[in-house]
Amino acid sequence: MTDVWQYLRGIDRPIVMYGTGNGADRIFSVFDRLGITVSAIFASDGFVRSRTFHGIPVVSYTDVLKKYGGDFIIVLAFGSDRQEVVERFYQLDGRHELYAPDVPVAGEELFDADFFEKNREKIEAARELFSDSESLAVYDDVINYRLTGKIGYLKKHGTGTAEIMTDILKPEGYRTALDLGAYTGDTARELIAFAPSLETVIALEPDPRNFAKLAVSSELTGKIEPHLAAAWSRRDVLTFTKGGGRGIHRTGGGKTVEIAAAPADSFLCGRIPDYIKIDVEGAENEAIDGCRGAMSHSPDLKIAVYHRSRDIFDIPMKIHGINPDYRMFLRKAPSVPGWDVDLVCTVR
Repeated sequence: MTDVWQYLRGIDRPIVMYGTGNGADRIFSVFDRLGITVSAIFASDGFVRSRTFHGIPVVSYTDVLKKYGGDFIIVLAFGSDRQEVVERFYQLDGRHELYAPDVPVAGEELFDADFFEKNREKIEAARELFSDSESLAVYDDVINYRLTGKIGYLKKHGTGTAEIMTDILKPEGYRTALDLGAYTGDTARELIAFAPSLETVIALEPDPRNFAKLAVSSELTGKIEPHLAAAWSRRDVLTFTKGGGRGIHRTGGGKTVEIAAAPADSFLCGRIPDYIKIDVEGAENEAIDGCRGAMSHSPDLKIAVYHRSRDIFDIPMKIHGINPDYRMFLRKAPSVPGWDVDLVCTVR
């Protein structure tokens, strides 16, 4: 089996990177290790300025066409869920040979051919846990994307929150919810719109800047109980790195900040959640361990399974071990690359 990294290592055509930023940094790190050379870098219109990235001038797509004609390979090095940006990705994929090498949001393990072979039995075992054909298609296509870097595998999958709430879950009866990784309160507000009987969303967010906005959401809705804390398996103090995107992270260089961490069970105070959402930037396993008490009541679950390379098979197997009665579904939102993949579980 030849994966995208091996393929790019073996070609002799110019490799042109599209995008700069954290994702591009991580791809460059792998390229440097494998001896893969980037010939040029281009940015989207409006982001082309007089600058360099990793010592290479950042130019426009038009400049690349003038220099190489059509004889180059595009490596997509950033992602988006904005429709117009995603459509641009697919347009370029139709015009050129384009790859979006998968680099994990958290951790250093690449989902390459060697990783696949080492974990083949677990990957196959997890596949048996899903409850419908769409879940199997998402699972297979995300894995194929990760191995090949071809974004065409992602194009047919685009399930939004509304479909999950109406087609899989039954939020009408929710009264208490846990939102782990609550960000600014966007997901809590979204849940409130689908759950008319909801009384309280116990929301944990570790980033102080995001938490300030979460507190505003709490005041506006009257239903969000905000906590400045990281969802974890035990009480601790964690060191985070300040960065862009959705906030602070437990990996990467830069300025750091210490944040209190605690198991979500410790915030329940006797309350029993009907629904738990976990999206905590690669700390999903620890967050799950911290709410095993809540999970003993079989609440509906929605868990991000894309931050680490092994999450897509490890987390379904872990949840099955906690409660084998759960029916499991896998859904992916309309974004590129293979982000926004959620495990949805219910006993109903």
